[in-house]
Amino acid sequence: MSLRINHNLAALNANRNLKLTTEAITKSMQKLSSGFRINQAADDPAGLVISEQFRAQIAGLNRAIQNSEGSITMIQTAEGALTEINNLLISMRELAIHAANEGFNDADQLAADQAEIANAVQTIDRIAANTQFGTKKILDGTKDNVATITSAGNSGLTINKSNMTTGAHSITATKTADSTASLNTTSLGLSLANTDGDPVNLYEMIHNIDVVQASDVAKKTSDSFSMTDAWGNGMEVAAIALQAQMVSTAGVATIGMQGGVGVATAGDAGTYNIVINYQENGEAVTGNQTISFDVAAGDKTSDITAKIQAAINQNTALAGKVNATATVGAEQQSVFIEAANAGAQYSLRVESVQNTTGTAQAFDIATGSDRGVSTNVLSFDVVTAQWSGGRTATATVAAGTYTSHSALVDALNVSLRTLGGGGGFGTIAGGATTNDVLASVVNTNQIQFATRDEGSDYSVALNDTAGGTGDLMNALQLTADSLAQAGTDALVAFDNYTNSISSVKYATTGTATLYDRAAATDVTQGQVSMIVDTALNGINIGNLLLDVKAAKFDVRLDGGPATSVTAGVKTTVFNADRSESVELTYDLTAQGGTETINDIDQSLVFQVGANVGQTVKIAIRNMASSSLGKNLPSNMFTSLANIDVTSVQGAQDAQSIIDAAINEVSTTRGTLGSFQKNTLESNLRNLRIASQNLTASESLIRDTDMAEEMSEFTKNQILQQTGMAMLAQSNQLPQVVLSLF
Repeated sequence: MSLRINHNLAALNANRNLKLTTEAITKSMQKLSSGFRINQAADDPAGLVISEQFRAQIAGLNRAIQNSEGSITMIQTAEGALTEINNLLISMRELAIHAANEGFNDADQLAADQAEIANAVQTIDRIAANTQFGTKKILDGTKDNVATITSAGNSGLTINKSNMTTGAHSITATKTADSTASLNTTSLGLSLANTDGDPVNLYEMIHNIDVVQASDVAKKTSDSFSMTDAWGNGMEVAAIALQAQMVSTAGVATIGMQGGVGVATAGDAGTYNIVINYQENGEAVTGNQTISFDVAAGDKTSDITAKIQAAINQNTALAGKVNATATVGAEQQSVFIEAANAGAQYSLRVESVQNTTGTAQAFDIATGSDRGVSTNVLSFDVVTAQWSGGRTATATVAAGTYTSHSALVDALNVSLRTLGGGGGFGTIAGGATTNDVLASVVNTNQIQFATRDEGSDYSVALNDTAGGTGDLMNALQLTADSLAQAGTDALVAFDNYTNSISSVKYATTGTATLYDRAAATDVTQGQVSMIVDTALNGINIGNLLLDVKAAKFDVRLDGGPATSVTAGVKTTVFNADRSESVELTYDLTAQGGTETINDIDQSLVFQVGANVGQTVKIAIRNMASSSLGKNLPSNMFTSLANIDVTSVQGAQDAQSIIDAAINEVSTTRGTLGSFQKNTLESNLRNLRIASQNLTASESLIRDTDMAEEMSEFTKNQILQQTGMAMLAQSNQLPQVVLSLF
């Protein structure tokens, strides 16, 4: 063996191993006391790098968890305020329905309903303005994403909701299809006005058109009357005498003597009986009425006439209806039995004249019947489509005797027609075949005069010609009008709103615009132009279905892919990478085009992840009453802020506004709830799982395996003890050298 004393290699080796063991024990003690496998970078440089990244990630996740939990409380604060707004709207709707009960409510009740609604509106505005989370207001619209059209704005575009970034954007709409409409039937006298069927301001759907009242003409109808009297005499009319004052030649029913009488002789003296029967206005006859009077010798015609009249006056059936008259002819005097009133509505008959006691008969009145004569003139004031300003005209029936209603109607219609511009009611001078006013037989024994045009724009009035009972209107059982007889409007309900069509022109077409609400001047009004194609039948009761297809557009956001948009329908359009979107609507009459949009995104932003860019955002719209229920089509109110239920239409429109506001508030609540549930709470669960898993991963790298390290520590303790022993032994080896000396 080699004996050296300067370099005790065995001792050096033992010492070196002892130092290593001591270092290992120190590290084990550090790991065991700290619990970490890596206490300094030298322990595991790569592991340290990874573990520190994990530690940062875990810390970020834990902070994101706290962020999400805080964000949920903020969303719940906003949703709680919206719940109260929703409750107020439901209460307002109940009040509006109560106010709409017009038949029951008086002005005070309506005023009370309106006052309570106004108070609820103020409360909604107060909630919207004052709802805060800390010092941050969340329902006043300052946390919304607002997009504003900065170009001409004539494309018909309305932006409902923006999900675009702050800055300038463009929206281009290309019209791909015009609006169209079709009716399931045209049998009721209504058809579409436009040849291409384009509707105006109508949503794409099946619209109901119900004719609830048919149009009708202006009418003047007589009472029932007979053309012939009880004895078969027809109705006689006579021409007006062409005198300065147009004196009528109407006559009375008359039966006269067969011969004249001067002064009664002794042989003429005696008791006379005359049997008279009378009929008035086509009613039942009086029956044979016998009047008796005495004639004395020396009686003159005037005396005899007075005695006959006295006998008539004593007969209750004839008194005031029949008269006896005397006339002086060229050669002799005559006695007549006459109706008291002139006109064809009065008839009489003499059955017999007999001297029952005398030996001779001073006079002999003819037996038989006679009927009065009426004038042949009717005067009307008429307003028709041809005479929109109205006209007074005279119908002159051809003089003659008429025995049937149809014959008289034919003569009336000839007289009602223009003959060379001579004052009739036709439309073409020189013999028109169509009348503006037409006579017809109705109910077999009545005559009706009617305009050919239908609706309240047209009227007919029968004038009193001041001819007394001899006027033809009396014979026809007509009365003069103090107010004109107007036509009947067609009442057409368009989607349950009733429109009145006051002008329906005979045998032609006209245009009427139907509206679905009362505010006909509202540019957003739902409306459709209809042709009133009356032919000969006017507008008739029934139901039509209007199938409307609204215009179609291809719409692009910032040059992205085209999205098909139907006019009047809310649609979401995305940009090229679908990172941004906008909910928009095109007006029902829009033509499309390009608009420039400026967007200001003030949405609430939440950091819900441990890394850069892991954020979510939500915009909360303005909940003030002026922003709820805005610009509903066909509504008299522009928003919830100005509803008024003190009128029937106001109460109805207020219900629509409130319903829209409820839908908007509920939609916002749903959006917040979805954001809380599907974004925040779901993400929160994911964050907690990720934090747990990352902590486990970091623990695997950094934490000490106590059992394994304790085993290592025990091993090193033993090695340390044996190393010390071996070092002692090694130090004894140089002593052997002394034996050499």
